[in-house]
This record gives sequence, C-alpha cells and structure tokens, in this order.
Amino acid sequence: MNPQLQNAETLRDIHLPDAVSWWPPAIGWWILVALIFLAIYFIPKLYRHFTFKPLNKVANIAFQQIINEFQKHNNATQLIQEISKLLRQISMSYTGRESTAQLTGDKWVASLNALTSEDYFNSDISQLIISAPYQKKINIDPQILILATQCWIEALPARPSK
Repeated sequence: MNPQLQNAETLRDIHLPDAVSWWPPAIGWWILVALIFLAIYFIPKLYRHFTFKPLNKVANIAFQQIINEFQKHNNATQLIQEISKLLRQISMSYTGRESTAQLTGDKWVASLNALTSEDYFNSDISQLIISAPYQKKINIDPQILILATQCWIEALPARPSK
C-alpha cells in the first residue's frame, strides 16, 4: 500500500462547528424590543399631552362665541338658552352624562356650584338658569348671568376629576 493513502485513512473527517442558534438573541435585540414596547406605550401619551386643550379653556372659547352672537342679535332669550345648554355640556364633561343629564331645578344649580370652590350661581341667578330658558320674554338683564357664567368657567379645573 501506498504510504500516503495509509496516512490519509488515519485522518479523521472534517467536522464543521454547529450552526449559530438564533436563540437567545443578542443584547442588542433585547434593547430594540424594549424600545419598541416603550414607544408603543409612550407615543400616544405624548400625543395626548401635546394636543390636550384644558376643558376650561375650550368652555371659555364656546362661551365667547355665545357672547359674540348675543352682541350681534341682542336676543336675551336665545342667550340664556345657549348658556343653559353650554352649562349642561360642561357639567356632563366634568361629571359624566349619567349623573348630570337627569338633574333639574335646584339640584342642577347645586351640581354646577359643586364643580368650583365658590357658589357663583346664587339664588337670583339660579332662578334665571332654571326658568328663563323656557320663557318667551325675559325682563332681567342678562349681564348678571354672563358675568356669573364667565367667573364660573374661569374657576373650573383644567381636567375633570374622574
């Protein structure tokens, strides 16, 4: 026998190392997954934070639109009806529809006063809020209601406490 062939037979076969496993991933992949989860969690919060308009500011803008319409048309009945609707909408935004929608009369005014630290709607103004939206002619100066509503809106908290 040829000595070179005899030496070749004594050699072992070439064994390749095992393939690199995909699990467990390297630390960079763990960091990437964590960053993706953090982004999914924080991006909506950041979006809401930067696009948030305080509820009392939005209410003030709507109130100013009502006042501007009143100054154009000088219709006190329509003004009081619009203010009454706005007060109801604001109250529902702060306390929820279920607890506000069914309120009428003095309970309704008490719930409005409960949203702020002071009672802006006293007995005279409360009677105006309760009965005036349903009357055809109003003999009261609406400036009292305008001033009380404006002070009440400015005293509202920026966010509802739910």
